[in-house]
Amino acid sequence: MFQYKHCKRCVRFISQFKIPVTECVPYEPQRRVFDPKLCALRDKGLVLGVYFNENVKEEGAILTASAQKYDKQCDGKLWKQLKLTPIPKLGEYRIFYDLDSTYGFVAVAGLGTECLRFDTNEQLDESKEAIRVAAGLGAHALQKFQPSVIHVESFGNAEAAAEGATLSTWKFQKYRHTSSTQIVPKAKLQLFDDCDFDGWKIGALKAESQNLARYLQEMPPNILNPIAFAKIAVDLLCELDINVEIKTQGWAASHEMGGFIAIGKSSMQPPLYVEISYFGADECTRPIVLIGKGVTFNSGSLDPKPKKDLKYMKGDMAGAACVLAITRAAAILKLPVNIRGILPLCELMPGGRSPKFGDVVSSANGKTIHIRLPSREGRLLIADSLVYARNYWPQFILDIGTMSKELIYTLGGAACACYTNSEELFNYAEAASSQTGDRIWRMPLWKFYEDRIKNCECADIANTGQDEFGDSPNCAAFLKQFVCDSRWLHFDTYNVAYTKGLDFPYLHKGMTGRPTRTVIEMIHQLLANSKL
Repeated sequence: MFQYKHCKRCVRFISQFKIPVTECVPYEPQRRVFDPKLCALRDKGLVLGVYFNENVKEEGAILTASAQKYDKQCDGKLWKQLKLTPIPKLGEYRIFYDLDSTYGFVAVAGLGTECLRFDTNEQLDESKEAIRVAAGLGAHALQKFQPSVIHVESFGNAEAAAEGATLSTWKFQKYRHTSSTQIVPKAKLQLFDDCDFDGWKIGALKAESQNLARYLQEMPPNILNPIAFAKIAVDLLCELDINVEIKTQGWAASHEMGGFIAIGKSSMQPPLYVEISYFGADECTRPIVLIGKGVTFNSGSLDPKPKKDLKYMKGDMAGAACVLAITRAAAILKLPVNIRGILPLCELMPGGRSPKFGDVVSSANGKTIHIRLPSREGRLLIADSLVYARNYWPQFILDIGTMSKELIYTLGGAACACYTNSEELFNYAEAASSQTGDRIWRMPLWKFYEDRIKNCECADIANTGQDEFGDSPNCAAFLKQFVCDSRWLHFDTYNVAYTKGLDFPYLHKGMTGRPTRTVIEMIHQLLANSKL
């Protein structure tokens, strides 16, 4: 820019037009004002919502009640600026700055149409899911500004809003140096303009429980071995008056758990059998038993996993992580139920003591098992645990584990596979999953698959069928042989244990911790209907 010090009138040539300027002010660079009060304004963020129906020809956008209230407080600035941009649809957001003297950043997230409700075809409460998406996207977008507090409106359901915001702002960064530029400080999440604090706390606890499972799944396998997992269980649960018993390989041998021993002895890390007990009801009340597959690293043994899959095998203890998180949540919520959690922990590594193709082992109920594929190890651990669980005369048994890769090609990341011998339990599990957005899908438990695993010449049953297809129902049919007459649910979570960040906007790339929230909700609904 040219500067004229002595002229009274000058002309600047811009393009082809002459623009007279009566006062020429010498150029000075803009100075930044460091005012502590102004800086403090940028320490808070706010997440609000907007409904948008693109099928309405007239004004299709409506601010939520909390957003309208805030808009009045800032003299209509929010609505004026929002109309200058395309109205965010479901899965989109806009960020505005310094609209008032309290919040430096305001994220307005789209909720879609205002009339979303339960969709029977989708088996999903779409209204709650839209709230999770909006709260999650808004909170995550504001997190990059590193505010100390993010206030989130309830969007009509404080529990769902807390779930979405808490899940989306979590990130595994335990092993990053504190000075790393990639460290994202954890902002405190608070409810805005609503008095449903109980709903908010419950939603936050469910999401934090899922985040705990994600944390354990993300832990490096050289650090989270069976001993370290057992120690974490003691540290987290004993302070909540949950009993934790850690049993060694010798104890398993005395209970004739041949499958667990065959897998556990493959590694230099000693296998451990961890049992956790929460007593929230009368001691005479029959418990529910939760069993979680706890293979802290799964190499496939002598049937090695493909190289591209090995990086995910640190999360093969997802079932055990979920059971630990569910039991902890039940204790914090003080649910009136007794829970026995069984966590068979071990590593599966190649070596001279690894299970081989064609080995025959004896299970805890005396049945002999032909190991057709050593890489199908999880079902051997669960089988022995199902037999052991019968000692507690449970109301029902639920086992969770990453069992079959083929579910990635059938269900994708939409839902985990559910197998059960109880119609009532499935109905409650399905209803719970439709409320949490973490759905389940019932798979067949037919005699067809039992015949495939019983088609074995050298033992009573085999750990999989003779061909490579139908492995997930084959696994369920195998486990059914050890259930006896108990009511039983089996969740195969291989396909939902990891996400690339494309399945749910509030779950970013990495381990997912699913289906922790669904099981907590299922137990709550069973209690609410006096079924436990």
